[in-house]
Amino acid sequence: MLRRATDGEIPAVAGVIAAHPMAMLAQSEDWLREIAGGDAQGVMVWDRGGIDGVAVLDWAYPGVVYLINIGLAVPKRGEGQALIGAVQAHVFGTMGAHRMFCDIAFDNAVALAAFRKAGFVQEGTMRECWDRGGGIWADCHAFGMLAREWRARG
Repeated sequence: MLRRATDGEIPAVAGVIAAHPMAMLAQSEDWLREIAGGDAQGVMVWDRGGIDGVAVLDWAYPGVVYLINIGLAVPKRGEGQALIGAVQAHVFGTMGAHRMFCDIAFDNAVALAAFRKAGFVQEGTMRECWDRGGGIWADCHAFGMLAREWRARG
């Protein structure tokens, strides 16, 4: 089940994000609390008995959701597609969005493959869009999905 994070879960969400510095954009607990309290769907927890995964969402435009971050608390157990599917169902089903998009670092082969498998389309490359620190800038690939594409996958 994908649900909004409680205020008490924000430190754990921040911890999941911080555990993946090469794959997830670092976000402070203060920023997460701010987005969690806004009109956006905000900070989400994939709960199958605990904090098994996280997703940070925001409305980019009316009908368009930006998937800022997504990650598993314990990666490499074959659960990526289930988490992405839960986010898709929430964004397109519950939120009623028309489109969802995200960006993935060029060298994150696992995420690139997972989003392609989930039906996302690579829409372009954003050059040097992510500051990894120490003067290292990474290219990111833009991925998107439309609600009708999600519905067609059944």
